[in-house]
Formats: sequence, C-alpha cells, structure tokens
Amino acid sequence: MFLGAKKLGDFLFFQVKENKERNSKLTRKQWLTLMAIGSVHFSGAVCVSLQAPFYPQEAESKGASATEYGLVFGSFEFMAFISSPILGRYIHFLGVKTTLNLGMMVAAISAMCFGLLDLVETHDTFITLSFILRMTESLGSTAALVSAFSITAAAFPQSVATTFATLEVFYGLGYIVGPTLGGLLFS
Repeated sequence: MFLGAKKLGDFLFFQVKENKERNSKLTRKQWLTLMAIGSVHFSGAVCVSLQAPFYPQEAESKGASATEYGLVFGSFEFMAFISSPILGRYIHFLGVKTTLNLGMMVAAISAMCFGLLDLVETHDTFITLSFILRMTESLGSTAALVSAFSITAAAFPQSVATTFATLEVFYGLGYIVGPTLGGLLFS
C-alpha cells in the first residue's frame, strides 16, 4: 500500500492505493483474531450502554439529580479521554495481551459491582461509588480497546482500515444490544 498525492488547484488530494499483489482472503488465524477482537469491541459497548435503561431511575430513587447521573455517564468517556494516550504510550510495559486481559477483567468486575449499587442506601455514597465504578470500568474498557487496536494493526497490516471499520460494526451492535439487555434484566 502506498500514499500518492495529487495537487489540484489549491487542494492536495491523497490517494491510498492498495497493493495489487496482496491476497484478499483472510487466513484462519486472522479470522479467529477478528472474531476475538470483535467480541472485545462488542462486550465493551455492551458494558458502556447496559446501564442506560435502569440507572437513571435507580439514581433518582436515591435522590440523585439528572445532572448527577448525567455526569456519572459522562465520566466514562472522560476517563477514556484521559487514559487512552497514557495507555497507548505505556502499553509495552505489561504487553498487549496482558493489558487486553487485565482491561477486560477490570471492566467486567466494575460492571458487575455497578449492578450492586442498588444495595447502597445513602445518596452521597451511591453517587461516589457510581463515579468510582464507572471510571474504573472505563479504565478497563479503554485498556482492552487500546490493546485490541494494537493487535488489529499488527494482525491485519494489509487491510487496517477495512478491519477497523468491521470492528466498529461489532461496537455498534454492542451499543444496540446493551440497552436492550439492560432493559430486559431490569424488568
């Protein structure tokens, strides 16, 4: 693959040309990698969106305002924003696979603990634990996704863009399934 540039007037257009010699078929190992990394993206999106149907109602029953529980939801993305570049820079210390596995475990345990917040009685404790668990879940999910992107780039060097687009489909499906599953579990 190479990048070619063409100047047309005041604009510079870049064209990505695929190597004609590359084999467009994926190997068995690549298919397995794609499915494994796809499941990471899918489960990450499910964890992000699972709480949407029931958390606002639960938070209001504990005396939380819409602003408070909105900030709890936003804290997930804030933590991802802060931690992504740091994780990307230092991922080599633990290794990509270890970071992926630890991230998935941290996200899963945090999501399960988040489900136990209905046992907390006081408003302040509920909101504080909500922030802590949501941000911890984000840190785990972000670690898993940063690792997944690294693995994807290494496993699919000839089709990185197509593979990333395919993984976004898995993430989108997780965003669809998450609230649906959360609603079913809540009712």
